[in-house]
Amino acid sequence: MKKLIEFKNVHISLENEILFEDISFSIYEGERFMLTGKNGSGKSLLLELIALGYTNDLKSRYKGLVVTGHIYDENGQDLLDPKTERSISYVTQTEDFYRNSTLYKEAEIACHGSGQPLNEDKLDQLLEAFELTRKKHQKLKNNLSLGEGKLVHLLTRILQLGSSKILLLDEPLNHLSFRNSKVFNEIMLQEIVNNPTLTIVMVSHCRAISFVNKSMEYNYKIGCMEEREYKSYDCFE
Repeated sequence: MKKLIEFKNVHISLENEILFEDISFSIYEGERFMLTGKNGSGKSLLLELIALGYTNDLKSRYKGLVVTGHIYDENGQDLLDPKTERSISYVTQTEDFYRNSTLYKEAEIACHGSGQPLNEDKLDQLLEAFELTRKKHQKLKNNLSLGEGKLVHLLTRILQLGSSKILLLDEPLNHLSFRNSKVFNEIMLQEIVNNPTLTIVMVSHCRAISFVNKSMEYNYKIGCMEEREYKSYDCFE
């Protein structure tokens, strides 16, 4: 399997607390796993470092944050450098960044950012699946529920998968109804069928998701990432 991301001697601390100590591990093409661990253990932080780098914004939000080591992409470029270009789709926990634009425009912006034109047929299919067709040309700002905002965020990132090799999901089911959680799971299973090499790393406390097949967790006693068995609940059957 092709190595897409390599953590090399990465040390992450927050004020006086060590979150990860000198970890080295790799993420390979086609892997689909869930990062597990207790609240506040740094799982979301790992995703953000991969997706955006060790940014000034990250340093200001996490007081006392210190990150050393390297996170290399497949070309040997360090992803800790915010200037490093990356082909990654990233779903954050928050969805409050929409401008005073339409859902259609947000989809265009997301696709343009990943270097591809908007596939409007696929957009329409996703809107229909998530029952958002009526929102396609409406202004989004102050016009979305929390669940709808999450759906817009998810579908714009799904549209990026034509050019993104890696999908990072941080609590993707937050604010979603049972129905839309099930629809999202089904859509992702189909995306994997269409693109078996799609790599997915997810943070979630929900075990209903069936499109990941293992979990990874940092073992504090021995200071390394350990692979663990993952079994999804049969909620969506």
